[in-house]
Amino acid sequence: MASTTAGSVMIVYHPQYLTGYSSVECESPARVASIMKGLGDDMIVVMPGPCEERDLLRCHSEGLLAAERMDPLRYRTALLAAGGAIRAAELALEGHVAFGVVRPPGHHANPGHNWGFCIFNNIAVAVSRLLADGRIRNAVILDIDLHFGDGTEEIFRYCDAVTVINVQAPTPGEYLEATRAALEDSPGADILGISAGFDQYEKDWGKNLRTADFREIGRIAGSFAVKRCGGAVFGVLEGGYYVPDLGLNCIALLEGLRESAGRPKISID
Repeated sequence: MASTTAGSVMIVYHPQYLTGYSSVECESPARVASIMKGLGDDMIVVMPGPCEERDLLRCHSEGLLAAERMDPLRYRTALLAAGGAIRAAELALEGHVAFGVVRPPGHHANPGHNWGFCIFNNIAVAVSRLLADGRIRNAVILDIDLHFGDGTEEIFRYCDAVTVINVQAPTPGEYLEATRAALEDSPGADILGISAGFDQYEKDWGKNLRTADFREIGRIAGSFAVKRCGGAVFGVLEGGYYVPDLGLNCIALLEGLRESAGRPKISID
């Protein structure tokens, strides 16, 4: 394992994300396994702990937590997914490009209900934790998933400290331009979080973006983070269901993030 130095790419992962908790077939453990299989030797894997229930309650109702406790295995895994997002955000503030290879996903989890394979809103829980601890004053969340991140937008609807960007565009060129324009129009912040869904991929449900486009999204987001967020950027896995290329696309996004900060290219097995 490589030494932990500023600028390292940190992968936040827990083996329990492979758990076969109750979910739909497409949201399978194979998704995270495919990403972990593709990591190069210079990637540093960090194991998170579960988040605390008070972290969840900043974003979700007690009623939602009570309903999810009825499925203990899924609940424990969801706590670890939110905990993984928190750890990735903390590592970003320490100067690393950080990515949570977490499961279940989260951006469709609203304050009082969830849907779309999501349990708790991992990225919202992470940003809310940093705000509550006084580690950041504001944040930008960029959602690149095929589906609109309604949960994240609803959680932060009345929070002036958080800007939520959902990118939607029909062609690769328009998508990249929309991403660039939305970030340029947003205020600076102490951290950039990326809800990283890969189902816009040309072989996935969206049938739109290529692997090279995910790399360019990383460059665009990384450049924004360097110029407007002090370099602090992290990502959290959302959608992406074409398993054979999911790891390739995730690594491409991370390559773009690193390149934009002038860091060495990631090696891929």
